[in-house]
Amino acid sequence: MFSRNINDQQFPIQWNIKQNTSATLTDACAWFSELKTELYSTLNTSGALLIKGLTCINNAETFQKLLISTSMQLRDYVGGTSPREQVYGKIMTATYTPPNWSIPLHQEMAYTHNPPDRIAFFCHSSNCIGGESTLGNMQNFTMGLPAQIINKFQSSGLQLRRSLPSKKTLEKKPGIKKPWEEVFNTCDKTEVDKIAKKKGWKTEWIDDTVLQLWQETLPALKTHAILKKEIWFNQAHFFPPISLMTWAKHDQRQEDYEHLEYARKHYPHMLDMVFFGNGEPVTDEEALYLFQTLKQHEIHLKLDPTDILILDNTLVAHGRTAFSGERNICVALINAPEFK
Repeated sequence: MFSRNINDQQFPIQWNIKQNTSATLTDACAWFSELKTELYSTLNTSGALLIKGLTCINNAETFQKLLISTSMQLRDYVGGTSPREQVYGKIMTATYTPPNWSIPLHQEMAYTHNPPDRIAFFCHSSNCIGGESTLGNMQNFTMGLPAQIINKFQSSGLQLRRSLPSKKTLEKKPGIKKPWEEVFNTCDKTEVDKIAKKKGWKTEWIDDTVLQLWQETLPALKTHAILKKEIWFNQAHFFPPISLMTWAKHDQRQEDYEHLEYARKHYPHMLDMVFFGNGEPVTDEEALYLFQTLKQHEIHLKLDPTDILILDNTLVAHGRTAFSGERNICVALINAPEFK
């Protein structure tokens, strides 16, 4: 039913699959179930796998069933910052961040205590200019960081303070906009407080509309479950206002840049901030250094319809270039069964 050619001399490693015209979803799931040990091994070493040519996987439902056939445990996105919608089961849209925005390299939900081990993307359709997926090898990034940066961040840990507007005050927040009602999947503030407390987060309500969410202090590096290597794993480059301004300038979003600049002076409580565990903020110089250095590690990859890209969320960061046209990508967040 299926055959494959493996290209392991490039990043990401690529499986080029040929399938019989009679091959079904059931056949594909059975085949991938047999390959799951090799699939896990590939992800645990190289960190990234691109699967091309598996045309019987053609929508969110078949994508989910294929992932489940390999015993990958799909999970929800409660507490995430990106605007997304559920498509089917645990499968979501990649992001509703406007197409004229790029998305800097990042590791998914690295600002939380329990981030996904892996993230998988399925390209449903792509008819656009730009819109390339970007990947970054975080082992290489970590090895290139100065010792003084690693020591400072590692010794104190990092704490993210998120400012989440309500749906009514959404436009007041510059940069990425996601109301607290969507972050927590509820409109009940009491329920928000309960969820946050269970996760070890502190909540502060400002003017009864803006939620300042102080998340737990986390290590700046993470030990990979299989490789036992310490890898840079945080978003100190992503959330500071200076990073958002640099990002806006790179995308030529002048109005967003000016909005951020104004907010820094007049209502800083609406902006996200990253602090060290001792309460000191990450400086503009530190955030900019990390932002610009990580950008130098970008590798660009154009996904074609039915392509599947699976990443180890610690070893490989991901992002996106700006685009115009149609780009429909689905995403799944995954807990790796062999990590437990």
